[in-house]
Amino acid sequence: MGQLLIQEVGSFWETHPLCASAIPYDLGTPEYFRYYDRLREANESIQFSYWLHEYPAFSGKKVLDVGVGNGYVLSKYAYEGARVFGIDLTEMGIGLSRRRFERLGLKGHFIRGNAEELPFESDTFDCVCSMGVLHHTADPAKAVGEIYRVLKPGGRLIVMVYHRNSVLYRLKFPLMSFVTGKTMQQLVNEVDGVGNPKGSVFSKNELRRLLIKFKDLDLSISLLQRWMFFQKAGCLFSDRLLRKFQKYLGWFLYAKGRRP
Repeated sequence: MGQLLIQEVGSFWETHPLCASAIPYDLGTPEYFRYYDRLREANESIQFSYWLHEYPAFSGKKVLDVGVGNGYVLSKYAYEGARVFGIDLTEMGIGLSRRRFERLGLKGHFIRGNAEELPFESDTFDCVCSMGVLHHTADPAKAVGEIYRVLKPGGRLIVMVYHRNSVLYRLKFPLMSFVTGKTMQQLVNEVDGVGNPKGSVFSKNELRRLLIKFKDLDLSISLLQRWMFFQKAGCLFSDRLLRKFQKYLGWFLYAKGRRP
């Protein structure tokens, strides 16, 4: 069952690259990357990204991105001087990442593979990040075990998953489930497109348990937007109010830690 689900997840993302349905340009073109970057930075600002990923701290060091997407995060590490490696379940993700790096004149190594069986030696990387990937993985615990294995002792872990105790999951999805007849699981899956076979949500405690082998865990929450509320209710909230409550009720749950 696990291998079958992995294949289903891979097939979905092969034909549904990250945010591609929202981008009115051909995949891999300069316009595509610019448009994607604007979308990404509307959710995660450059300043936030630099705080989260600590890009300059890994200059000259080895960084792995598990689920490289189209290379956005990894390109920032490369720009700051890291030796970077990206792995993705899809040929599409690998191809898009290579094109991004070629366009920017950056060096990177990209491999198609599975997060649950990382094709690297143990104790290899100074930093491993995985943004919005573990909640699509067939066996998140197995993927986390692999991340732990390939990190060097003292190496940095940076991950993002979907947040269970968010406005979207606790308020909007139950109403949508009642109205549409879809299950909560279907609604979580469909955040990333109809047909997505796997989506998960995690509370802070659930994520801590998943990452129990890591030390110095620092969890944070972000991304609270008007569309995450009931229809028309979102317009009642100011940007200032949304920013105030996103650290409690946002959709993105982040964790940073270290391998002992």
